Amino acid sequence: MKKIGWNFPSNDNGCVNGVSEAGIETFKGDVFKSLAKEICQNSLDARLDDDKPVRIEFYLSNIDIEDIPDFERLQEVFVLSKNYWEDNKKANNFYENALKIIKSKKIRLLRISDFNTTGITGAREEKSSNWIDLVKSSGVSNKTGTAGGSYGIGKNAPFASSDLRIVYYSTFDKDNIRAYQGVAKLASFEEEKLSKDTIWDSFSKKKKKVMTQGMGFYGNIENNLPIFKEFSLDNFKRTEIGTDLYILGFVKDDDWENEMIKSVLSSYLLSIYNGDLEIKIENILINKMNLESLVPEYADDLTKGYYQVLCSPNTVHKEKEFAGLGNITLDILIGKDLNKRKVLMARGNGMKIFDKNRISSTMQFAGICVLKDKNVDEYFRLMETPQHDKWEADRHFNKKEAEKIIKELNKFIKDEIKDLGRSTILDEMDAVGASEYLPDDVVDVNTKEQHKKESLLNKTSSISSLKKVNVVSSSKEGTQFIDESNLDDGNVNTNGEINDDGNLPARKKHNKTSKNTSFNVCKYFGIPSSEGDSLLKNPIKIEPLSFRLFLYDKDNKQYKLSFIPKMSSRHSYIQIYLMGEQDRLSALVRMAYDSKKNKLLCKEDKIYVGDLIANQKYTIIYSIDSDELCSMEVSIHGYNK
Repeated sequence: MKKIGWNFPSNDNGCVNGVSEAGIETFKGDVFKSLAKEICQNSLDARLDDDKPVRIEFYLSNIDIEDIPDFERLQEVFVLSKNYWEDNKKANNFYENALKIIKSKKIRLLRISDFNTTGITGAREEKSSNWIDLVKSSGVSNKTGTAGGSYGIGKNAPFASSDLRIVYYSTFDKDNIRAYQGVAKLASFEEEKLSKDTIWDSFSKKKKKVMTQGMGFYGNIENNLPIFKEFSLDNFKRTEIGTDLYILGFVKDDDWENEMIKSVLSSYLLSIYNGDLEIKIENILINKMNLESLVPEYADDLTKGYYQVLCSPNTVHKEKEFAGLGNITLDILIGKDLNKRKVLMARGNGMKIFDKNRISSTMQFAGICVLKDKNVDEYFRLMETPQHDKWEADRHFNKKEAEKIIKELNKFIKDEIKDLGRSTILDEMDAVGASEYLPDDVVDVNTKEQHKKESLLNKTSSISSLKKVNVVSSSKEGTQFIDESNLDDGNVNTNGEINDDGNLPARKKHNKTSKNTSFNVCKYFGIPSSEGDSLLKNPIKIEPLSFRLFLYDKDNKQYKLSFIPKMSSRHSYIQIYLMGEQDRLSALVRMAYDSKKNKLLCKEDKIYVGDLIANQKYTIIYSIDSDELCSMEVSIHGYNK
């Protein structure tokens, strides 16, 4: 008769494993987000019927210690482990906490069950099966194509959410095989075991100290195989094909339900909205039908913005055959309440990878980009990190090509969003409810048809691209002039930053004959030279409580800027950018004056406005060195008061 119980194999005098197991530590930063992302991904990858959603349930219970199979052996193992690692502070802390849990009367247990999946197939195989890869291997994944995993590390997410690092796997697979097995991922420890007679291959009565691997299995002790029968730790009865995970010693957090709901909505909003995934966390069902009520209550601001993209009739949909790899889609929504300015980057199955930023500093929008087709999805999957939260070209087998592909995708997204922004220019961008604080104390210049001029940009069907733009930045040799017609791809950034596509700022011909009078900010603002250098080294970006920019005088090409700063600042300045076809370009400001007609100093792309007071409205009229109407971005900077 085969003996059933916990077995911790010997390391055969090999590697000693510590408590800081890399695969588990990877997911310790945010256990709920990691758990939600990895569990849902595995279930979606094992979808059985594509016409029905995958269903996943999360249930927490407190079970009696006696209900845990072979719990006495587990208690013994934790005592031995603590004794062995008593000089290691981190390991000692872990085992002290674990012993309190394993010796208590009740233990927290989280059951995760999925439905409309294949189950974990291959439990009777000895190698190269889904069961072996998930339950018994390390750093191995047999997923291909659009399947989410590629490192075999995601399987550690459930262990990261267990204070005991113990998980039981139970399945009823599509081949009608039932199987279960427990896995403990601990540190190596020493114990006495009966030694084998090397001649007769049988156990002698002698015992010797043996170092274990630290990883243990509940099942058939002789060969560490699973048990082929039905299994449950919380009286759940499985009648449908699928998989159950039991996380023993689930982390104690009274807010775990809310955190899980938030994580699920963040990572799988698209999958749920498309009807591919349904999740139940305790008594709260998350599906396509009730997203409208759940998103406002549980989702973070980013997710709320993405949900607007999915639901709004104003969302612009783009689909593109990308780089010969297949189709990608991009949905864009521009609106004054979309102040996060990010794009959700998603795999074909709807799983979020990351939020792309650095697209526009002032235009308010949200977007969703999906790697729709199999080949493009698989190409980018090869660049995903183990946590599936970013792309790194170094991970691809063709690094240079991967870098080029990422740049091309970034460029496509930025171009589409900025093109849409130019064609739908918002004449007002302010915080909700802040408009009432903006009395229109307009400068008395050409006011006869003011209302018509304020809305001119909205009524203009198109704004001509800049045929020739002088963009300046200071240098020791003189002023640099960049002619847009001479640029290779239009990706210009004169502020010393690296563009999203990884290129350095464009540098073109120098015009040493141009006037370049030196400007001393300290002298202009009356700052003593003793404190000037240190004061002006680190300007801060000032977020406006309210912000409004529109064409003020079409004939003279003057623009009006009104804003209310959130904070006070000293020696402040406004920086003006033109929205070029590929990127933003620094403007050259000709003149500027305030609401009292006081002339303001302008240098290159900056207008110096002096001290700003929080919650007070400021109005600036200015013109730039351009013969055509332009779409612009504005940023406000200053120094702490």
